[in-house]
Order: sequence, then C-alpha cells, then structure tokens
Amino acid sequence: MKLIAIALVLLLSAAAGAQNVAKSRDAAALLAKARVAFMENPKRERYWNWTAVENRSILDKNGKVIENIPSVTVDSPIRIDGKRCNAVLAWGDGREPYLVNASADERCTVEKEMPGVFRVEALFESHHVKVDSRDSGSIVLAIGQDKELVTSGDPSERCAGSVEGRIQLDSATFFPKRIDVTIATTGCMQTRRTGVDHYGAESSSKSAADSPANPVFSGLLKGSVLQFEYELQKDKTGDATRDFWICVHKHSVPLLQRSTTGMFVSGRLFRLTSRGPDRRCVIDGVTKAAELSAESLLKFETEKDR
Repeated sequence: MKLIAIALVLLLSAAAGAQNVAKSRDAAALLAKARVAFMENPKRERYWNWTAVENRSILDKNGKVIENIPSVTVDSPIRIDGKRCNAVLAWGDGREPYLVNASADERCTVEKEMPGVFRVEALFESHHVKVDSRDSGSIVLAIGQDKELVTSGDPSERCAGSVEGRIQLDSATFFPKRIDVTIATTGCMQTRRTGVDHYGAESSSKSAADSPANPVFSGLLKGSVLQFEYELQKDKTGDATRDFWICVHKHSVPLLQRSTTGMFVSGRLFRLTSRGPDRRCVIDGVTKAAELSAESLLKFETEKDR
C-alpha cells in the first residue's frame, strides 16, 4: 500500500509539474504577442495626433498636498523622419514654452534630453510571468521580479526586472490595454546626470549648450507606482490598418529622495518649497487623440519630400 501511495504522489507531482510548465509557456506566449502588438502600434501614429495635459502635486507622508507644480500641455509634432514626439505646447502658469514656434525637430530635442529609466516595452522581455485571470474581453498577466533582467547592461531592462504588477491584454488583439506596476527593488535607480533648464534667469531662447546644467536624479525609488491605460482609436472609415492604441491616462507616484529640492519637467526646472523625507509626487496625465484627414496626410507627405 505504501508503494502504491508513493506512486500516486509521484504521478500527481509529475502531472502538476507538467501543468505548471504548460501554464508558463502559455503566459510567455501571450507576453510575446503583447510585445508584437505594442511594437507594431507606433507605425500607425502618423495617422493620428494628440494633446496631453499633465498635472503634478507634491504630497507629504500623510497624503496631504503640500505644493503644486504648474500643469504642462504637450502636443505631438511630426519630425522630418515621419515619427512623432511630445513637445510642450503650454504651461499652466502662462510661461511661454521653449522653442514653441520652432520646427518640429527642434521642439522634439527637449524630450530626448532626459529619457526616463522605465520603458513599457522592456516589460515584455520578462521571464517571470504567469496568467492571473481571463474573461471574455481581457487576459491579465502577473509580472514578477526577473533576476535575469536585473543583471542586464541596459538600464531600462534592469528597471523592468525590478518591478511587480499586472498587464491586462485585450483578448482580441493582445495589446496591453492596462499596465499597473510597482518598483519592488532598487533596480530603477539611476546615477546622477545633468539636466538643462531652458527656462532659467537668462533668455529662454538660449541654446542648450549655453544654458546652465544641474545635477539631477532621473531614476525611480523602491515603492514608486506606475499605471498606464490605453484605448483603441478606431479609423473613421473602418480601415483597421489605421486603428491606433493611445495611452489616454497615465498615473504615477514616484517617491522623492530626502535631498530632492527641484524637479525637471520637459526642460524646465521647478524649485520645490517643501523639504524632508517621505514626500512623493503624484502625476496624472490625460491624453486626447484625433485622426488626421487624408488631406492633412497628403500635405505632410508633399512637404517632407521637398
């Protein structure tokens, strides 16, 4: 009887192991499909433009707002290579945006100056994923810390390997329509770098090379939270090849270092009046998209070819 019991246990263990392997492969395959859908999406951005408004508040350890940062409105100019970027269109305090009347390529340079350490696409490289739930409209994947990514030489991959959270996929297209992650380790920490304040005491029309540089921390502390919500924008004529997923809402709560006395937002340095530990910044961004008309596309292509 003991031998039969042992045999049964071994069979059950083997079956459970095989089932877990199958589930793991299923989750990995779904994540791979999500990556393909996400990476294909930018190819359709040329048919759309958008504006986004971001609001920032500094909270103390009790969740009380202790200061507000002027809101920023960005639009989506098309660079000469046909790709879009996010460039400042207006500030909530009325300050004139840097290079607001310049070419798209000039306006787009500010976005490249301080790239964030977290990139959504790096999440799809995770080896620690499982299916959390399914229903008729979505599939939820749970992402865990990934030791393999944490050792990567790419800062964004190290950061992606340091998060825990969930990715909700659209069951029809496998696009990641909602992402909720928490920074679980120190893997998103960045070394200090320099930031250029294009809105300093001197003329805001000064070039970046002539503007003062400031030491800044551009990483994310352990405990910071990031959320992204995407909605599918349907082509008016029913052409699915022009449908475009856009992030309509971003919500993040980066924790602030005790020594933080300023914050860079789109090439502008804001000096903080608050001091002390346990502060955090709450950032909410809302984006609205509009499809370009055929006439607008034709005009753009003609000008680009000149």
